[in-house]
Amino acid sequence: MAEKGLDYAALTNAGKERYAFSNSSSIRYPEGEIVEWYGYRRHNFELDGHKGFIVEPPHPATGLPWSWCIQWAEAFVSRTPALKLLERGFHHVFLDVFSTYMNESGIRTLEKFYGMLQGMHFHKKCALFGMSYGGLFSLRWAAEHPETVGAIWLDAPVCSLTFAAERNESNTSPVILEHLHAEAEKHYKAYGVADIEGLRNHPLNPLNNYLPIAKAKIPILAIRSGQDQTVLPGSNIDLLEKRLLDAGGDIQVVRRDYYGHHPHGMDDPTPLADFILSHYPEI
Repeated sequence: MAEKGLDYAALTNAGKERYAFSNSSSIRYPEGEIVEWYGYRRHNFELDGHKGFIVEPPHPATGLPWSWCIQWAEAFVSRTPALKLLERGFHHVFLDVFSTYMNESGIRTLEKFYGMLQGMHFHKKCALFGMSYGGLFSLRWAAEHPETVGAIWLDAPVCSLTFAAERNESNTSPVILEHLHAEAEKHYKAYGVADIEGLRNHPLNPLNNYLPIAKAKIPILAIRSGQDQTVLPGSNIDLLEKRLLDAGGDIQVVRRDYYGHHPHGMDDPTPLADFILSHYPEI
C-alpha cells in the first residue's frame, strides 16, 4: 500500500540526476561557448588560435581526474571510454593541434594547455586516448612528459612517423595512396626532413623515442586491427609493442584479427573504461 503524500510518478525520472548541473561550480572554465555534448555540458574555447573543449561532469570526482582524446575527439564517441568516465566524474578534454603533426611546436602548445588545466586544479595525470593519428600524438606527448600520463588506450594507432611515407603500390589501395603521399609530404615539412629515412631516423619518432614511456611504466592497452589497411600494424603497433616490452614497458595488445581501421572503440566500451579506472592514480 503506497504511503500518502509520496509522488511515485516522479520515479520515472530516476537516473537522470547525474545530468543536473550546478551553476555554482568552483572550477573556473575558460571563457567561450557552452554547448550540450552527449547529455553533458561542454565548454568550447580557443587557445592561441587552437580550438578546444572541456566536457564537464555534473559531479566532478575528488582530485579532478580527466581523460584527453588527443585527436579525433568527435569520432566514435559512444564507443570510447569518454562517456563512461564522465559518469564516474572525469572531465574530458581536447585541443586541436593536428596541423602540427605533434612536432615540437605542437608539444609547446599542448604544454600551455596542460598548464591551463593544472591552473584549474585538474589531476596531475591524464588518461590518454590514441585513435589512429591520435596514437602518434599520444605517444609523442607521453614520451615528452611521462609524468603527466596515468594510462593510455591506443586503437589502430599510428606509431611511426613513416606510416604514410612507407606506402606504395605494393602495400596500398590506389583509393588512399594519393592521400597518404600527401600526408607524407606534410610529415616531412613538420619534422624538417627531406625523405623517409629522415622520418625513420628522427629522434622524435615514437619508434625511437619510447624509452621514457617504458621507464615510467605507463600502462598501455592497445587494440590491434589485423585487417587495417590504413595504418599497417606490422610497421606500427607490432614494432612499438616489441620495443616497449624489450625495454621493460607495460603494454598489453588485444588482437582483433578480422577488424579494419574503423570503427574505433567497442560496441560496449566498459572494458576500456575499466582499464583506465584500474590504472589511474589513486585520487
